[in-house]
Amino acid sequence: MKVLKVALAAAAVALFSSQAHADSVFFKAPMNFAGTGCPAGSMSVTGENTDTLTVMFDKYDAAKPNSKAASKMERTGCSFSVPVHVPQGFQVSNMTADWRGYAEGSTELFREYFFAGQTGPKVRSNPKSNYTLTDNLQHATWSPCNAREVPMRINSSVRAAGNPSYISVDSIDLHNKVKLVFHLSSRACR
Repeated sequence: MKVLKVALAAAAVALFSSQAHADSVFFKAPMNFAGTGCPAGSMSVTGENTDTLTVMFDKYDAAKPNSKAASKMERTGCSFSVPVHVPQGFQVSNMTADWRGYAEGSTELFREYFFAGQTGPKVRSNPKSNYTLTDNLQHATWSPCNAREVPMRINSSVRAAGNPSYISVDSIDLHNKVKLVFHLSSRACR
């Protein structure tokens, strides 16, 4: 009888642990980028096949007068789609997004987050000086249940509104690159 209880307990633990996270949530490749702020070859991505993604941009800026910007524009945008792997029986949500850069004058940073087929939160900020903006989006939108891969979408733009103004999405190390870090949250399907 004792052997049977031990065997049943071991089977229950094995079943529970295999169902809890048989595999994990992670960002996949390839990612699709479109926009004047992220022309081909002007960004780099790290964190593919992990749950944290970093995107660094070379030309994501805007200025008025526009000759002060690497992009030579008063407004630039970048929209991208990131495939997210989701374990069977789970759904995911955006958790946080950290934006870093530099701004002076009258500027705007716009961003919108959503999963394909949904609408998500829209955030507008007027950053100043060296900035770090963190969007806490936990439970803002959830991916559909039982989808093994879902495209997470981000629409963003920067705008120089006053004269003179300048804004870039830039890394803290000031190498004229933007750094975005995305984290994911998951839950059992509801």
